[in-house]
Amino acid sequence: MRADAARNRAALLAAATDLICEHGVEAVSMEDVAAAAGVGKGTVFRRFGDKAGLIQAVVDETAASWIKVASLECRTAAEFAGTLFDHVLASLPLVIAVERTTTRSCEGNFQLTVDRLTGLVGSTFKAHTLLAVLRGEHIAFLLDQGMTAHDIRAGVISLANTLAAGV
Repeated sequence: MRADAARNRAALLAAATDLICEHGVEAVSMEDVAAAAGVGKGTVFRRFGDKAGLIQAVVDETAASWIKVASLECRTAAEFAGTLFDHVLASLPLVIAVERTTTRSCEGNFQLTVDRLTGLVGSTFKAHTLLAVLRGEHIAFLLDQGMTAHDIRAGVISLANTLAAGV
């Protein structure tokens, strides 16, 4: 990749990330991203195809941080679920964006997450049950209903403990 193309790609991804986190995915257009990155909108379309392609590229670019976390040696399902909740909450606008614009959900992107949870809770079904409550749109809904992040996190950890105990 040429140096200017690499710079443009990095600028576009950074601009998209900032705009999505600030305004939410619905309020951000390809034109907004191009303007914030200082490139023409044709550059955005040529590079990413459409908004879904741009969102996926942003998520893929930031996935490395979660993969590092998922690889950590969390000893219990509760510890892993709490860490995953923290990651989703910190990346909530991006998680919601990928949920809304692609067919790949966060757990689909990170088979490592499913595998780790399966080992900690005892079955793939239980792992996916826990991942369902960790979807960005679900967490945003609960926050909008007045629940605090602390209370949601505590509920996720309680569910993880219950699933791991086989109750």
